Amino acid sequence: MESYLEERANLFNAGSEFSCPEPCERHGCKEPDLHVAISLVDLVSLSWASGEKVSCLFKQSCKLGFDPVREGDLWLGRLSLELKKPCFFLKGKTCAVYRGRPISCALFPEAFFLSEEWASALRKDVFRNFPCVRTPCSLPPRRREVLGQLMAMSASETFLSDFFLFGMSPFLIDLKNVAGEGLEGIPLSDDGKARLPHQRIELLVTERLFGGDRWKEWEGKIEQLDRREALDRFAEMKNWTDEILIRTKQDGPAVAHMFEGKRLIANPLRK
Repeated sequence: MESYLEERANLFNAGSEFSCPEPCERHGCKEPDLHVAISLVDLVSLSWASGEKVSCLFKQSCKLGFDPVREGDLWLGRLSLELKKPCFFLKGKTCAVYRGRPISCALFPEAFFLSEEWASALRKDVFRNFPCVRTPCSLPPRRREVLGQLMAMSASETFLSDFFLFGMSPFLIDLKNVAGEGLEGIPLSDDGKARLPHQRIELLVTERLFGGDRWKEWEGKIEQLDRREALDRFAEMKNWTDEILIRTKQDGPAVAHMFEGKRLIANPLRK
C-alpha cells in the first residue's frame, strides 16, 4: 500500500502547469455544495499523511454522500463517503496533507477541462467564486495522460472501497418510499414545485442509517483499517477488485436498497 500511495502522490502534480490563484479563498475546500467524494484508499492516505487513525478521520472529517445516478431523479442515488466542509485539513490557504490528499482534490480543476461540458460549470452557482474554473488552465499532453491515469486509479479505488464497505459497487438507495418525509416543511415556489436542497436528502439518509445495523457494520469495517494486518488484507483485496472491474459488464447495477424503518432492504432496480 505504501508504494501505491507514493506512486499516486508523485502523479498528483506530474506535468501540471496549474497553481491556485493567489486571491482565491479556497472555496473548493469550504463550499458545502461542492461535494468531494473520497474512497477508503483516500482515507488511508489521509491517515498516513496526518498521523491520525483511519477510524478517527472517518468520524471527524467525513460524512455520507448521496449522489443521484439519473438526470432529473433526486431519489435514486449511490451511497458514498465525502469530506465535510470546511475541510478539516485546510490550514489558512494551505492543505496540511497535500501529498496525501484525495484524488478528487488532485484532479480539481484540471479534469474539468478534459470534458466538452466544462463550460456548463460556469453557469452553476456553486462555481461563481472559483477563479480556477472561470479561467481554463493549460493542459500539456503529459498532464492529460497523467489525469487519465489518476481518473482510472480513482475508479478502481472507489470500486474497492464500495466492495469493502458495502459488498457491491455501486451501493444504490431508492428513497421514493420515504420521499414525503424529505419534503416535509419544504415551501412550494410560485410554479408549485418544491425546491429540495441536496443537504436535506443526505440528512434523510444519514438519520435513517445512523445507529442502525448497517451503520455499525460499516464503522466496524473502517475501524479494522487501523490495524496493520487488516490494512494488508485490504491492499490484497485491491488485486481482485481491479480484475473484477476490468471484467464487469457495464450494464449498470441490478439492485437498489430501500428503507423499511432504519433497515435497508435490497430490491430489484426499477428501470
